[in-house]
Amino acid sequence: MNEIDLMLDEENELTFQLNIEGSRPAEASCRLNVQGNDMNLMFEAQKQNGEEVNVVLPPLAHVLKEGKYNMSLEVIVDDKYFVPLELTGNFEKSVKVTAEAVVRTKKKSSAPKVTLVEKKSQKRKEVIKEVEKPIKPTVSVKNSLGTKKREVSDSDILKIIEALSKRK
Repeated sequence: MNEIDLMLDEENELTFQLNIEGSRPAEASCRLNVQGNDMNLMFEAQKQNGEEVNVVLPPLAHVLKEGKYNMSLEVIVDDKYFVPLELTGNFEKSVKVTAEAVVRTKKKSSAPKVTLVEKKSQKRKEVIKEVEKPIKPTVSVKNSLGTKKREVSDSDILKIIEALSKRK
């Protein structure tokens, strides 16, 4: 049995060469039978140049699933039925490409980046020291039970910087 690749979501055109021999001339009608699991699909063939017949299969994605189906060319001459050709149709969907934009949000560091600026007298240069790693500042506070550490918030740091700048 021959195998033929066909597209499920596109129109397929098949052409067959048909030779009918006999003692008297007769009209022949042809059709292509596609055998599905639950049903058979029949497509009428149109005569072409002399001994050729043409069958057009419409897009069948809404009727068939991807896979292999038995197909046969059926010919009826007068009152006689012939199946001169059997083949397997391998139905596949055509290749589709899709693309989607990927949006990535920048992750924010939870710990602040601290820059220390010391200003000394006008004779000396400004000293700027940057800490590259984000740090989590903590403060030691003494109470009656001993030393306790607590985290310093951004607003606490701003208050400390304001207090230091007012000391001048």
